[in-house]
Amino acid sequence: MGPDLSGSSDAERSDPSHAAGAAKRRGNDRGKGIDMAAHRNERGVSRRQFLGGAGLLAATGAFGAAGLSGCAGGSASSAGSAVTLDFSQTVAWDAEYDVVVVGWGGAGSVAAITAAENGARVLLTEKAPYGDEGGNTRYCEQYFLVPKTYEDGVAYFTALAEGFDSATDEIIDFMAKGSMDVKDWLLSHGASSFEVKGDGKENVDKPDSSELRDWGAKLDDGSILITEYPTWPNGEQNKDRIQIQTQVDAPDEEKKKYWNLLRRNIVEMKDRIDVWYESPAVKLIQDPFSKVILGVRVSKKGSEVNVRAKNGVVLTCGSYEASPQMMQDHAQILNATPYGSLYNTGDGIPMAQEVGASLWHMRALSGPVPSPKRHNSERGLIVSTTALTQRITKEGNCFNVGGNGKRFMKESGYHKHGHVNVGGTYMNQQLPSTMWAIMDATARNGSGVVAYMHEDDFEQADTIEELAGKIGVDAAELVATAEEYNAAAAAGVDVKFDRPATTLKPVETPPFFAARLWPCFINTQAGPRRNTRCEVLDNDGAPIPNLYSAGELGSFWAGVYVCGGNICETVYSGRVAGANAAEPKEEPQATELAVVSSAPAALGNDLDESEASVDVELGQDEYLGTGQGLHGEIVAKVKVEDGKVVAVDVVKQTETPDITEKVWTDMPAAMVASGGSEVDTVTGATIASEGLIAAVEDALGQAR
Repeated sequence: MGPDLSGSSDAERSDPSHAAGAAKRRGNDRGKGIDMAAHRNERGVSRRQFLGGAGLLAATGAFGAAGLSGCAGGSASSAGSAVTLDFSQTVAWDAEYDVVVVGWGGAGSVAAITAAENGARVLLTEKAPYGDEGGNTRYCEQYFLVPKTYEDGVAYFTALAEGFDSATDEIIDFMAKGSMDVKDWLLSHGASSFEVKGDGKENVDKPDSSELRDWGAKLDDGSILITEYPTWPNGEQNKDRIQIQTQVDAPDEEKKKYWNLLRRNIVEMKDRIDVWYESPAVKLIQDPFSKVILGVRVSKKGSEVNVRAKNGVVLTCGSYEASPQMMQDHAQILNATPYGSLYNTGDGIPMAQEVGASLWHMRALSGPVPSPKRHNSERGLIVSTTALTQRITKEGNCFNVGGNGKRFMKESGYHKHGHVNVGGTYMNQQLPSTMWAIMDATARNGSGVVAYMHEDDFEQADTIEELAGKIGVDAAELVATAEEYNAAAAAGVDVKFDRPATTLKPVETPPFFAARLWPCFINTQAGPRRNTRCEVLDNDGAPIPNLYSAGELGSFWAGVYVCGGNICETVYSGRVAGANAAEPKEEPQATELAVVSSAPAALGNDLDESEASVDVELGQDEYLGTGQGLHGEIVAKVKVEDGKVVAVDVVKQTETPDITEKVWTDMPAAMVASGGSEVDTVTGATIASEGLIAAVEDALGQAR
């Protein structure tokens, strides 16, 4: 691990001789990948003055009343003096590496391993404490989405992302090739095998059955039936062209073999990879002139340290599914709960935005799924025997209600990572923010997720009315819902939601139970936009120098997501990001800065002109009348003879042109024809019409 600098004394941080010694050591230690940087640089500028950004301004009083600008072939402003500045030398670095990887999950592991294999000295900094590292990779089912051929991969990924501009041909090609290269990389890093989970037999044609009890069901011949997307989007059977249950050393048997393989590799490379636990990155340090990412500010167990990254920073800290606030802000979903890591709170998103990154896939969500929480935890409860089901028990004696006591969904079958078919398009299903699973004793004593729930997480009552009171819903509504549901079960027809008859079992055997459900998420794909070099892009589509991302933070998945896609992406995006970040970069170029004089002055007020009175020359019997439109004054020059309107000329109006066109043509003509202001208004432009009438009446009043 890297050194803990929190013990450095204030005297050391402010002693110039200490700084000189540190600078000398920095030159001697570059090959070791760690820099015991001084807390005061050679220019005598203190660290505190630079923490907020371009510290030179704060450090010198000379720039207090003048501008500071980069010079490129001269300046239009008069310059009083100039200085040449390498911005990286204005930051007091506490440590130095070739590559800093932010987030120790699957993608972070692969990026760090690859960077180290390419000769880089790597820091892998992780938000979680020891034992909780691993991101979503340590929680997932370890499945990889692998095309049988490159052509199949391109066709499948293209169909799943249909309509999304972000899924370019280049990106689809990258995903297909990357997925197919995963096997060789895993085998070369210690995997014994990389095969389909199960008995090794090929998958069969996969009918889309909502009545199957298991997502991966074993048929009589031993074949594995995969039910998430058994057909291609055009209706053609998959026929084993896309494997979604490929695993490291299959079957995984909940041993998380892929994650443990990655972790072993990291541990074995600890001479080249330092790991910091409980050390989230809090800020990217960017040269404000060249826009190069120079390093990262890390909260290392509570103490902020500046870490130089000479060649690159890789963001692999996951997306925002564990942040209730970001779920509200970006997905407009309340009470969201993650199934996986509690540390994926979207930290990389504001950090990337702060340095000018563009965002994408902000609503590419794997969820929501109605699920209970684990006991005394903020994580959703999901078990492999009922993965991706819409109800929490295999038994059908159960239905779901919202906070109003009414059913809101088809509580059967299997969603597709939170997606359901809406008019032929798979979309994230909508769930109420308050949900309850209502069941009887038959379901409560059965199998499925309920078998894993803690007894304290159920409300129990002898009657439905009593149960309603315990969960805070209207008793009459819940009773009516139960009666309606039981009638559907008896008839074998669910008129409201078309739940299959084989799953309709009555809720009638006391005691009755209620379990709180939450909108749970497997993950989100949101984050900074990246290209196929895994470079983070700015709002103009240009790479932000030395900044990369991999994994779920800004994932390549745009549309429909399929199981195993993100795990596969941890390998191919992590490899590319790690290799490119490790590539040696040129030292930052110094920037010539000029102090420019300025003379601020008032440059006018557009309201002076736009709100000014109209300057119109009036002839005999002509008057200016004023009325109020939707967007401002309406001024009309009106000629009045013998008390009658004989001419109307609108000289000022700022109304919407295509909506009010007839107000300025038809209405003046009608006023002249009638000799007065009482004419019909124009449909759809009532306010403008009334404003013109008022203007003409104002002129008539002056004539009288």
